[in-house]
Amino acid sequence: MTQDRWADLPLRLATAIVLLLIFSASLYFGRPGVLTLGLGALVAMQWELARMFGLKAWRLLAVALVAALTWLPMAAQPMVLTQSLMPALVAGFSPIILGVAFVGHNRRIYIAYGALMTIGMLSFWFLALTFGVRGILILAAVVILSDIGGYIAGRWLGGAKFWPAISPKKTWSGTMAGWLLAGLLGLYLMRETGAWWAVPVAITVAFGAQMGDIAESWVKRRLGVKDSSNLIPGHGGFLDRFDGFIGGAAAFGLMTVLFLS
Repeated sequence: MTQDRWADLPLRLATAIVLLLIFSASLYFGRPGVLTLGLGALVAMQWELARMFGLKAWRLLAVALVAALTWLPMAAQPMVLTQSLMPALVAGFSPIILGVAFVGHNRRIYIAYGALMTIGMLSFWFLALTFGVRGILILAAVVILSDIGGYIAGRWLGGAKFWPAISPKKTWSGTMAGWLLAGLLGLYLMRETGAWWAVPVAITVAFGAQMGDIAESWVKRRLGVKDSSNLIPGHGGFLDRFDGFIGGAAAFGLMTVLFLS
């Protein structure tokens, strides 16, 4: 039984290393690299979301194509987001609006999760523009630490489930371990920068990442889907892997507005 708990660990680690190398390469190229990576992930996630809701053939391709064409200008000319929010909102929600026209069931769920995904990506764009590579690194570190804490503590300590009706594997021990690791990173940043708000922001981002994970789990349970796709071995699809980044980025963007406005 103990071995079964860790049976998927080697494949998950190998895939995580590859993802880390790709992410590191994007950081090497600075903000353009990060935004290009974000664009690719966004198109993949829009494709997966539409696919989970039953879109096929040309409808599925149309959603992915609209996502690429509407978000590409923001990757090429990212300052449009800081100059005017309206073009960014139009670009962000265009794939969702098109998808709604094709989706034949659970439209409200599609709109709700599509809105969360769009807000998360807009926040990711904003953070990349405002804080550059450093901001994205901090976001990634908090989300990854939350994920690691949840995975190890949850499987090692076990205990009461956090929200068994939606995410049967997530435990309170793993959830709080994620908060603890994020808080420790926030404490380090506070000591290095003097920003008193680093600790609450880090914990809030970790909580947002966990809620992003739970939100995607809820959508999959409602649709009767195990994974958003099989594009990432050991992790399912891009939504399965980056659902935490979506929630974490949305929380980070909100906290940034609250503390820096």
